[in-house]
Amino acid sequence: MKILICLLTPQESLQIYFGRGKDSIIPRDALLRGPFVSQQPQITIVSWKPKPKAELKTANLEHFVLKRLRDHDACILILDNEWENYAINIRNATFVATFDANCAKINPQNFFFKLFARTLRNFAQLDAKFKRGNDRNLLALPLRNFKANELQEIVQLCRDESLAKNLSDQVESRIAKLRKCVRPRRNSNYRTKYAVDKLGRFFVFGPERHSNFATGTPHTPACEIAGRFRFGIKLDHERHYNVSNGEADRTQISGNFIDCHDNTHDIRNQTHLNMFSNDFF
Repeated sequence: MKILICLLTPQESLQIYFGRGKDSIIPRDALLRGPFVSQQPQITIVSWKPKPKAELKTANLEHFVLKRLRDHDACILILDNEWENYAINIRNATFVATFDANCAKINPQNFFFKLFARTLRNFAQLDAKFKRGNDRNLLALPLRNFKANELQEIVQLCRDESLAKNLSDQVESRIAKLRKCVRPRRNSNYRTKYAVDKLGRFFVFGPERHSNFATGTPHTPACEIAGRFRFGIKLDHERHYNVSNGEADRTQISGNFIDCHDNTHDIRNQTHLNMFSNDFF
């Protein structure tokens, strides 16, 4: 398992400290316990700072992350509170641990050893949930279009409580509720099980690999990162969800759907939609 860890801070002294490598900032036993034991994680440490003349610093960061993520299995951002806005578009695609630089500068080694002990433990526990068969497909549902409070609560926990001691238990309780959304169509001859949202839309992770989400203008690097990762964990980006409506075998779906860069599309009388985890359809 190849994990990219990226530091975002305006503090040059902390950037230099990260440059000393993982042995200086990550306690060795943090990679030798829990779910990491069988995965032999390989850590890449990088730091980022915006280019002086970059007009859109969020896009600057997203290009940086995307370029490095393509040959990694996971992504953790160590994010200075002062720079939280730079990562706003990729918070749900990456696993983010925020910190106070003023506290970190007092004793960087002690500070980051403690931060990484908690960060890596929580991330490893979340990664283990993604490896549990059908739960993976629930955790990777399109966030803009699958309407369920339980999924949004998981998003909120992973965004705002990533360092909480009980993060794993809190996420687990929401997954248990999300499983209750899974059922077959009531008037169908088939027993295929779908995740059904509160609008009555049926989502099933299809076996097909006949399409990919689009990249390039008008899409942004954040669109692609979200198609490849969720909460820092790599997705099967070549497969999509089949989205439909109705309890019988013959289906027709209409309505407003939001794409991967927040444009709304009015869809009328389609049998189904092919929708990726990043909401591209």
